[in-house]
Amino acid sequence: MATSRIIKVFIVTILVFTGVPDMAYSQSILNRYITLDKKTGSTSDLLKEIETHTHIAFSYSNKVCISDSLQLSASHNTIQGFLHDIFADCAIQLIEKKNKIIILPGEVESPKIHVISGFVKNISNGEVLIGSAVYDALLWKGTTTNNFGFYSLSLAAGEVVLNCSFVGYHPVQKLIDLKSDTTINFNLLYNTHLKEVPVIGRMSQESINTTRTSTINVPIEQIQKFPSFLGEVDVIKTLQLLPGINSGNEGVGGLFVRGGSVDQNLYLLDDVPVYNISHLFGFFSVFNADALNNITVTKGGFPARYGGRLSSVIDIRMKDGNNSKLKGTVSIGMMSSKLALDGPLYKDKTTFSLSLRRSYFDVFAMPIQSQSNTRTAFYFYDTNAKISHRLSDKSKLYLSFYGGRDKFYSKYNYAQVRNPKQPSDGKEMLKVNDQSYSGWGNVVGSLRWNRIYSEKLFSNISLSFSNYKYFVGYEEHVILPEQWSYFEQKYRTGISDAMSKANFDYFMNPNHHVRFGASYTQHMFNPGVDLLRRTQNTTTVLDSTFGDKNVYGHEMFLYLEDDFKLSERLKMNLGVHLSLYHTKNKTYNSFQPRLSARLLLAPTIALKAAYSKMTQYMHLLGSSSVSLPTDLWVPVTDQIKPQHTDQYALGLKWQFRPGFDFSVEGYYKHYYNLLASVNNRSNISSKPYGIEEMTYGAGYSKGLEFLIHKKTGDLTGWLGYSLSKSRQKFSALNQGREFPSSNDRAHSIGVFSNYRFNKRVDLGLTWSFGTGSTVTLPSQKFFIPDLPTQGTTINNNYAEYVGEINNYRMPKFHRLDVGVNFKKENKLGERTWSVGLYNAYGNQNAFSVYFSSDVDENTGQVSRKLKQLSIFPVPLPYIRYTLRF
Repeated sequence: MATSRIIKVFIVTILVFTGVPDMAYSQSILNRYITLDKKTGSTSDLLKEIETHTHIAFSYSNKVCISDSLQLSASHNTIQGFLHDIFADCAIQLIEKKNKIIILPGEVESPKIHVISGFVKNISNGEVLIGSAVYDALLWKGTTTNNFGFYSLSLAAGEVVLNCSFVGYHPVQKLIDLKSDTTINFNLLYNTHLKEVPVIGRMSQESINTTRTSTINVPIEQIQKFPSFLGEVDVIKTLQLLPGINSGNEGVGGLFVRGGSVDQNLYLLDDVPVYNISHLFGFFSVFNADALNNITVTKGGFPARYGGRLSSVIDIRMKDGNNSKLKGTVSIGMMSSKLALDGPLYKDKTTFSLSLRRSYFDVFAMPIQSQSNTRTAFYFYDTNAKISHRLSDKSKLYLSFYGGRDKFYSKYNYAQVRNPKQPSDGKEMLKVNDQSYSGWGNVVGSLRWNRIYSEKLFSNISLSFSNYKYFVGYEEHVILPEQWSYFEQKYRTGISDAMSKANFDYFMNPNHHVRFGASYTQHMFNPGVDLLRRTQNTTTVLDSTFGDKNVYGHEMFLYLEDDFKLSERLKMNLGVHLSLYHTKNKTYNSFQPRLSARLLLAPTIALKAAYSKMTQYMHLLGSSSVSLPTDLWVPVTDQIKPQHTDQYALGLKWQFRPGFDFSVEGYYKHYYNLLASVNNRSNISSKPYGIEEMTYGAGYSKGLEFLIHKKTGDLTGWLGYSLSKSRQKFSALNQGREFPSSNDRAHSIGVFSNYRFNKRVDLGLTWSFGTGSTVTLPSQKFFIPDLPTQGTTINNNYAEYVGEINNYRMPKFHRLDVGVNFKKENKLGERTWSVGLYNAYGNQNAFSVYFSSDVDENTGQVSRKLKQLSIFPVPLPYIRYTLRF
């Protein structure tokens, strides 16, 4: 019994242990080893191969990675080993159900995310580089710097190859083992002589990757190489060569963007609006290129952070100042001289920049005319100043200022009068004269505070003001034997703004860049004030003011926008701009959605589209197609409505080489509540805001634009062409029929080219062509006889009848400007002689047209002819000397 019992226990033990493999197999078939006949094929093929050898069925989710071509690492393995080999590119989880295995996506542990943030600057002077690209070259995830050079990028922990690039600068690459939130500042070296280099992998396309539509960034370095009128480098005239932008008249510096009027452009100088941009009635602009760091022009596809104008935003940023050493520029030209200085005030803390400019026609003209009884002169000046102070690594203050003025005057009727304040027997004489004068000026300033609250949140809070004034007047002396009287009349008008604004950038992650903010502006419009003053023998007998009634308006807006990526190819910017305008007895509000999208057709080709709704709470009434200081800003009131547009844009952008872009874009704009004067009157009126003299209308503009822009290399410049049409319709004008707007121009071509022969010599040229814009000319001329009618027609007056406005098209124009810069290093720094020709081949472009009556001396017959005035009919040379130290 004992022996048999022992034998049974032994047999059972052997069976148990020998049965373990079979029991394990019954628990998990995944551990069974098999041998496959084939090692290559698609995911489906290899799973069927396993099914054939095991009689196991597979079921798998469409969310696991499926491949058309696989190579197994071995032909003998466990089923689980084969499955992990097949799905090596993605995590999976396996569920057994009898003779079936279900394959599901595995739960992948999310990598830890860290934030890299910092600033991108020019290494030579510390100026921030706005719009620089910062991206991970391994994952191709990136962002761009904001208007203060700040960026923030969220990336997974681990190895990161961080690239930073900006057009015209040497790119920088840094290898980082990202383990925590990190601050990395980039300092790029500028190089205008960049050669073509081989590109390995993908290249950085700042303009391709962004969702911004109808936006152009013009490097200051290119603007400073432009051939210029009388040697004055002019930002605004540079922009007139871009497609979709033109000037009103030949030689004038206004901007008409995509069929819009001059008042529909928002000029921002360090975030502050500038209302009049002209010196010398538009022949020069108020923006001194020596004081500027960056210029961005937005013609459509407006992000939600912009508002208040219908046609464009010209965002101009002033220099912060060199942070390492004092640098300066002295420039002497035919029309004006300039001085610019910038440098550190307190090392590593405070920098400054200062630019001064003044014309000196009056300095030379008055002595030359000293023997004449009539002396006429003019002058303009402007000052740009900025101080930047770093409070800490995360906080900075900016104080910006601009002030400029123009004045024209004519002095005549020079005489001497006895000083009435002296004793009766005194012989002291005073020199007096009559004079007439006019002038205008801008003063703008801002205090801005930047703060980095975290690696992802950046803020800019500002307080600012803007003031524009125009004045015209005359002084008259009446000299009698025993009495000297003086009379003065002066008219002035203007607009003043006081603003507060808060803007925030939230870099949520590489796929989301959120911007939000708010603004409040108090507008004060001065429709016109007459000042009268009369004295007799220095005793004031009349000192009165008429019409000094200001009109106030309160404008507020909120905005929110998100620049986000839906996929590697599709990126969108979706936002909303909510505005409110309150004036006496009336409040207006506007909901303005904004949408833009970018679809990558290839790594260097992007299709872009945009829609924007815009509202403007002021109008500009002018008496001509030229933007003049006499034009009157008219605010929205309880009787005057705001103007609106709906805008659409669709375009293609191709960056076929670094720094070399080609773009084509079509647009359509519809205008509502356009304001016009029924009587085409002068803006200076006793009732400048009289609604009974105004009419509302609508309009549209559409067009197609082409641009080739090369920003680097020996040859730089662009070629632009635009085909456009702009129409308006007012029930009270032109018998209610549609007519061309005053800035309608079918064809425009703009060419700029600069070729660098060597380090010392470069040649620049511009050529522009345009079909004529429309003007209003009288259709009839008739006599107005004096009453009673006994007089002859010779003594009678004439009147002209205007039947329709914009009834004549100006002749087409074209002009070539050429300039050469000769540079040389000397002990003081780098000197440059700039010489050139404005209107090099002397084309007689029309500045204006008018009717003239000619009388035949033989027959006495009067004939009426249309003539043109050309203000630059011959080549106009210029020369300028510049020293940079």
